[in-house]
Amino acid sequence: MMSTHEIEQWLGTPLFLVPQEPGTKIPMVKYTLEKMETTQRPVYRAMLEASNVAVRLGEWSGGLCAIDFDDDEALEQFLAVNPVLQGSARWKGKRGAQIGVRMTGKYPGPCAERSATEFIEVNGRQLGRPLYEWRSTGNLSTVKGVHPSGCEYSVLVDRPPVAMDFSQIRWPEGWPVPGSRDAMETLLRQHGVPWAFGRSGTGNLHARFFAGYMMSKDRYLWDAQTGTHYWYQADRGIWISMTPEEMARRALEVTSRVLLDQVASTEDPRLPSLLPRMTAAFADQVVDLVGKLTVERHPFGRPNAVVHTSNGMVDLRSVPYAVHGFGPEWMSRNQTPVRYVQGAESPMLQAFLDHALPEKEDQLMLQRWGGLALLQRNRAQVILVLTGTGGGGKSTVAGLVQRIVGEENCSELRTNHLGGRFEVGSFHDRTLLIGSDVAPDFLNCDGSQVLKALTGGDRLNAEFKGRNGLKALVGDWNVLVTANSKLKVNVQGDLGAWSRRLLLLDFSQPKPQKVINNYHDVMIDREGSGILNWFLRGAEELVTIMKDGKAFPISDRQRAMVDNLLSESDSVRYFVVNYVRASSMTSDSITTEELYDAYLQMCSHKEWSPEPEKRFQMRAADLMLEIHQAMRSNHVNRKNREESGQRGFMKVNLVFVDNEKYD
Repeated sequence: MMSTHEIEQWLGTPLFLVPQEPGTKIPMVKYTLEKMETTQRPVYRAMLEASNVAVRLGEWSGGLCAIDFDDDEALEQFLAVNPVLQGSARWKGKRGAQIGVRMTGKYPGPCAERSATEFIEVNGRQLGRPLYEWRSTGNLSTVKGVHPSGCEYSVLVDRPPVAMDFSQIRWPEGWPVPGSRDAMETLLRQHGVPWAFGRSGTGNLHARFFAGYMMSKDRYLWDAQTGTHYWYQADRGIWISMTPEEMARRALEVTSRVLLDQVASTEDPRLPSLLPRMTAAFADQVVDLVGKLTVERHPFGRPNAVVHTSNGMVDLRSVPYAVHGFGPEWMSRNQTPVRYVQGAESPMLQAFLDHALPEKEDQLMLQRWGGLALLQRNRAQVILVLTGTGGGGKSTVAGLVQRIVGEENCSELRTNHLGGRFEVGSFHDRTLLIGSDVAPDFLNCDGSQVLKALTGGDRLNAEFKGRNGLKALVGDWNVLVTANSKLKVNVQGDLGAWSRRLLLLDFSQPKPQKVINNYHDVMIDREGSGILNWFLRGAEELVTIMKDGKAFPISDRQRAMVDNLLSESDSVRYFVVNYVRASSMTSDSITTEELYDAYLQMCSHKEWSPEPEKRFQMRAADLMLEIHQAMRSNHVNRKNREESGQRGFMKVNLVFVDNEKYD
């Protein structure tokens, strides 16, 4: 059996322990007269070591409460909707089990609840099947010793009680909630009666009561910034956006449930006449009141070092990572569908990366960027571009990231539609924008300029379908682009902004001999938790780096790749800046033909794709004037040409000759 010290290590402190006579639940002391400090006396501690031991629950033990189940079926139903409590302290006597939970806020007093739909016969009476007992202040719960039946109390989960708010506990559908009877009295006091009848017998439904009833059963909020209703889905810990139509349907369902329950339980003949009063206009009144009573502006935000996984909130600020229970206070709208398992690894991922992305600094960049995607907000203001040959592995990486982030949290990125009426609004409640196998001009169209705002923390005016007016959004989306061909960027003179944002990874390794279709799904299904941990380590590193105000880290080789892409994207400017010099000599000149020939040589040397001659000449004319103050002339002379005047530019010359190395 456990010692007193081991019990305290298991359940945590403060912990008010009570000695009980062995084999019974009878206290050996008048514990209601004891104080916490008197339980630490040597004689009291000696009694605990030689007896059954119970915990004085509730306020006496720092909010430690217990949920007592008499049968395994009810326990399994409860844990199915509360996965975070599967790892909470659990113990049992003869049957069932008790789950320890440390409450962080207010919680109801003790109560025992029975099913309202399943019945058993007790002494000739039909009673609801016992579901659970909520044990809190005023209760004792035995955790050590011999049960009155003769068996020993046993520990089922040797882990500390999960700390959470009472509102975070989910109750299976149809189960009564502890304290719900008191809640109805409060509801009536705050919002009035649900309906009323006049002298003529005509009845009216009161929208305010049903708005309050909806808020008592579920958590809602209305985001005034975007004009969006949200409902808190407790079993996943996320706030889900609701359309006005979905909210109206919920209002009618709640009203119908309350009304039909009363029709079934009372003999008031007037109640059925209220059913036709449940109109669309009534539902809109209820929804409008819910919005007014739950309005918030800029409600969503949480610590930048917390990742929302399928089984809890993983806090990267502690080592090992702390795992918190779900709760509305985290204000999370997005959840990765992968389960966090401490210590899980992924040999499959490492083997894949060693082949597809052999440079360790490239693996580190991917790891950190994937961690940024898990943190949801693009605080680093970067865009990851994956290029390379078909079968090189970039699509597998994109698929991995999409599965880890959660497909419901991703949206397709279409740069040629970014100027569309509802395009930016469609990204609301998403965290990752993906452009898959894009065309070479994906970043070279007019809409690509909006990408800088989507990733740079800019305020954007967005229009939502079905809502009036423009709504303000903040551009903090993560962006991932994959391409089989070389991309060009629509720089438009803002080279610095693109240089700060772009991250490039090249997947040009030979295709593996054995190709497995949808290999990212295979890896996630087999080693999802290990892959999640790999990205979490990247997130942890990035949080530490950015806490000091530093930018996303990038090596000199990786920076050179970005510079080369941007230089090629604006190759005419690069050429005019680096290979043409102004001169004070009127005899120095360049013909347009010579200029284009030199440009083609530069592109050939650098393995760049050149611009067509007509586009080059138009662009070069503007740049020669902007950079070198050289205007186009029709009077450029060449001694070896019969023509005395050719098109070109005066007082400029090329800084290399045909045989010169350009770099």
